[in-house]
Amino acid sequence: MKTPYFLILLSLLLVVMLSSCKKDENDDPKPKDPAEEVVPPDDDPVSGTVIGEISETVFTENLSTTTITLSRLPHSLAKFLELRNQVAHTPQGAAAMMVVAINIYRQYPVEGMKCLTANCTNPLVVPATNNAGAYEGYVMGNTSELQRKLKDYPHLPNVYFSGASPANQYTPAAPPYTLELATNLYSYQNSADGSTRIKLFISTLGADSPRPVVVRKIGDYYMVTEYSSLYLAPKPMMP
Repeated sequence: MKTPYFLILLSLLLVVMLSSCKKDENDDPKPKDPAEEVVPPDDDPVSGTVIGEISETVFTENLSTTTITLSRLPHSLAKFLELRNQVAHTPQGAAAMMVVAINIYRQYPVEGMKCLTANCTNPLVVPATNNAGAYEGYVMGNTSELQRKLKDYPHLPNVYFSGASPANQYTPAAPPYTLELATNLYSYQNSADGSTRIKLFISTLGADSPRPVVVRKIGDYYMVTEYSSLYLAPKPMMP
């Protein structure tokens, strides 16, 4: 006679346990709002130097190679802009800063989105509303492929710094970090608006050929209009 009462009691106990487990699952904290992203202090001095010249109008052989040196890699928008203002008055500086922006985006997506946007112009940026990563009312239009590649290749920004290779797991040479860039006979394209788009090629041991970035001048600085080649998959790292 006691057996049915025991089974009923056991069933009630199981129901209570399952309800408790379900409540625990629902009580898991929600992902943090991107606006709550915490970026560590970034107060150390940062400086960039442009070595060599790139022609800003037509291909000129003796004005076709250059090196950008960076004292360190910033991780905040403020220091990114400080560094950009030192080098992006040149085409090669703007191209190099795109690598820096991608590196920040890899670590801090919201802050990095601001840096990417600050370094780009049409057709890469779109008006933004209530977007934590917006910069001066704009945000990058589409970064889904960049996100996927950074997830698969977190070392991706490093492949463009001198000294980084598949053999050393893409470890750049010690600071100052350097990037080597060049133009060729087909780098210059005049637009209907009177501006000149310049395609620069960033050297890398992570590919069989340098990766292109396209820039044009907006006001006092050059800005990027195309950079998709920068997030192509690099060569596999050697064991």
